[in-house]
Amino acid sequence: MTDHASGPQGDDEPALDIAHGNRQLARHLRAALELLRDRADDEDFRHLADDVLAGRASLRDVYFTPAFAAGIDQGVEQFAQRFDQLSREERDQLVEQGKRLLSDD
Repeated sequence: MTDHASGPQGDDEPALDIAHGNRQLARHLRAALELLRDRADDEDFRHLADDVLAGRASLRDVYFTPAFAAGIDQGVEQFAQRFDQLSREERDQLVEQGKRLLSDD
């Protein structure tokens, strides 16, 4: 497990190890993990996600486990298929949107 500094945004702390202290990225990772957990059929994945979200484990702790991989594989595959269908302009727009969302301004 990873120790996390306490702060006013402690609910983002479990993702800060992966986000390298970027609170915007940590919030985004947390929201994505919550979404994946809520849509997952795999009980083991849901338990791992709950452990990360509750601060009992870090993303680094669970990232390479078979249960975590099984839980995210389907979502990653769906994303890749959708991304491949986008035009270059749509991809560029998504990149810019992501930069704005994740900026630490």
